Amino acid sequence: MTDIPVISANGLNMPALGFGTFELDEDTVEDILPRAIELGYRHIDTAQIYRNEAAVGRAVANSGIDRSSFFLTTKVWVDRFSPDDLIASVHGSLKRLNTDYVDLLLLHWPLFGGRGMNPTLDALMRTRREGLARNIGISNFNIDQTEQAVAFCGEGQLATNQVEYHVYLGQDRLRRVLARYNLVLTAYMPLAKARTVNDPVLWQIGEQYGKTAAQVALRWLVEQDRVAAIPATSNPHHAASNIDIFDFSLSAADQERIAGLEKKRRICKPEGLSPAWDD
Repeated sequence: MTDIPVISANGLNMPALGFGTFELDEDTVEDILPRAIELGYRHIDTAQIYRNEAAVGRAVANSGIDRSSFFLTTKVWVDRFSPDDLIASVHGSLKRLNTDYVDLLLLHWPLFGGRGMNPTLDALMRTRREGLARNIGISNFNIDQTEQAVAFCGEGQLATNQVEYHVYLGQDRLRRVLARYNLVLTAYMPLAKARTVNDPVLWQIGEQYGKTAAQVALRWLVEQDRVAAIPATSNPHHAASNIDIFDFSLSAADQERIAGLEKKRRICKPEGLSPAWDD
């Protein structure tokens, strides 16, 4: 079983590589997640809107591994952002996940309007006080929204901002802001929806280490300070390949070449939800 490094920040202790379940239906999760757990994945990322929390809960419960060995993340959808709805929705998530708490609870998208996000952030902090979540954070917040959230919650309270991040979408400015407040950047779509797998530069670099282009792309992310990655896949071979990235290190020259692939290519930009992106 692969030993995955743990990132610590603001009370958070989270494996640097997780198993994402975005766009995986319940049947697919029930098939792939037990295999992923056998490979050594313990950090599992889901969300209310994915509609697969129950399948995640069953896989964890049926693994025979103690709940305390897992790091479970879920996210509150924007239609449950009013304080009472948020608390009720988290209780629903916990029931589906078959657990008393999640290790990390995120607001899935920023939804600034009316009174702003403060009542929602206050309810998010309440989930931690009540033991429903051990750590709390945000997702898809731009720099200004991140700073507003930190200002309201207080420094040291939020653990992460989960955003799209891969070799084609640089996040240097956001990373610097998150580092200032000791927040982790959790990278979703870390393989750019499989666009990295045939990249000739990544393949060329990978040949030096006996690794694939995708493995190089993931390694580049997790070698950065306070960056975690949560690739999603339904393919057991890819799941095994994605976790096999902790037995090599990229040279400084290779890291620089990979950084040069940046194209400001954003894949996830849903209309009506996306903030004014910093890039």
